[in-house]
Amino acid sequence: MLAAPRRSGIVLGYALATLVRWLFVATLVFAVALLTGMRIDTRALDLGGLVLLALLVNVAGTLWATGVALRLRSTQAGPVMQLPVFILLFLAPVFVPLDLLRGWIHGVASVNPITAVLEAERSLLAGSADGVGVAGAMVLTLVAGLVLWALRGMRAAEAAG
Repeated sequence: MLAAPRRSGIVLGYALATLVRWLFVATLVFAVALLTGMRIDTRALDLGGLVLLALLVNVAGTLWATGVALRLRSTQAGPVMQLPVFILLFLAPVFVPLDLLRGWIHGVASVNPITAVLEAERSLLAGSADGVGVAGAMVLTLVAGLVLWALRGMRAAEAAG
């Protein structure tokens, strides 16, 4: 870390490496979906919005994990990175729309911020833009806050030497 002329480049390097992995996985999943008969009832602009929203969520996850890694500087930080993300996904309507959930999970999923992203992505796949503005604003706000989190993690790692 001492050899890096601009240490914020370390955070950028983590983000770029994660984006390359995301691009590979997203391309593979999309290709398999098309090969197995997934229909896309949307325009190219809506599909681009879907990809951009997914990319921003990936960047947010990367920044969260980077901030944790730089603060804890241990491989044992893995669960600290993964657990909050797992809980958010577990308590969101990942496999079914929100309207089909019943009981306590519906109440929790209604206030889960990931729900807005999932619902916006579903609407984009269906050719609609319902909820995309709210989800986009939420994800951009999350990314902005997590940029600060990751950069402050870099400062914490620098101070710890």
